Amino acid sequence: MARRRQHALLLLSAVVASLVGGSTAGVYHIVGAGKGWRMPPNKTYYDDWARSRHISIGDKLMFLYRSGVHNIVEVPTRALFDACSMRNITSRYQNGPTIIELTEPGQRYYFCGVGEHCEVGQKLAINVLLVAPPLPDTPSSGAAARRGTGLFGLAAACLVPALLMAV
Repeated sequence: MARRRQHALLLLSAVVASLVGGSTAGVYHIVGAGKGWRMPPNKTYYDDWARSRHISIGDKLMFLYRSGVHNIVEVPTRALFDACSMRNITSRYQNGPTIIELTEPGQRYYFCGVGEHCEVGQKLAINVLLVAPPLPDTPSSGAAARRGTGLFGLAAACLVPALLMAV
């Protein structure tokens, strides 16, 4: 129960921070969306998830997983990633949930180093962009849209205590 509350608090904090923080604060990307960081339903699940996002410097990857059940291994090359190789590890994270701030542009390679999880598709390759792509110049991306996001963020911040009580 306490672990579930901790995950809920972290998730809600990230959502509120990304809504209230504005465009310069970076974006929290919850890896795997609703499924989190776990063995995927198919081998392309995390590839499909990454393909639908623009990830840039200052953004944060949030891996939601249980410690001891999963972990995160970062390797420096595509070859090591494709082979699910534990040689030449750049970083290892054991205690979930984990938030990784992206501070440099370029390719990043992550996988779960537990058992055969990587081989069945629990792996993520992303390209971190130098800057976020510009928003289209439409009325929805102007001041009115930003004001709406701020109001939504404020409303979300007010709902956090109520949601935590329900967890």
